[in-house]
Amino acid sequence: MQKTIPTHLVSTYQLIKCAFPQGIEEHNYFPLLSLLYEHMSDRSLAQVIAEYTGKDYHVVLNEVYRVGEMETFSFDVTESVRKKLMNCGYEKWLSEE
Repeated sequence: MQKTIPTHLVSTYQLIKCAFPQGIEEHNYFPLLSLLYEHMSDRSLAQVIAEYTGKDYHVVLNEVYRVGEMETFSFDVTESVRKKLMNCGYEKWLSEE
């Protein structure tokens, strides 16, 4: 299913797919973007999210820009997303930077 994902984004795609195998729920979407935003370029983040969700790249890129300007999200929601990522190798992914 990874038709257009560049090699350097495959591990991120796999991390998201593992953490959200049924798709990214709406309440987790922006907290996920926020967590990944700290570690990725805007365009790379938009590209991998667009590929995974099937959303238009430019729509996702605008959402990524919004995340950069947003305040933090509630601890409970962010922590829930972080735990899903941790169960799928988030720490290893962070070390790949």
